[in-house]
Amino acid sequence: MTIEYFDPDTVTDRESFFRFAEWLISDRRIADEKETADPQRYKWGGANDWQNSSIASFLEGALAGAEAQDDWGQGTAPTWKDLAVLLYLGKIYE
Repeated sequence: MTIEYFDPDTVTDRESFFRFAEWLISDRRIADEKETADPQRYKWGGANDWQNSSIASFLEGALAGAEAQDDWGQGTAPTWKDLAVLLYLGKIYE
């Protein structure tokens, strides 16, 4: 069963972080299939709201998204939720 959406804000611990990461992998694989099947449709933006399909652009998006948020990672050690948000930013941030 594929989960339609997994909100990174619901990540609270190691186990839910791993479930989120597994969802993200599945979501990217589904996006790959859609993009391969209809490349013209996804010419200007990826399927399933993916903005970054390579590891380099994914990491650039994650870092740029985190840097754009003034309060992200300030003052405390990152939580599992913070790590999930970082990965999610890699998906959506251009």
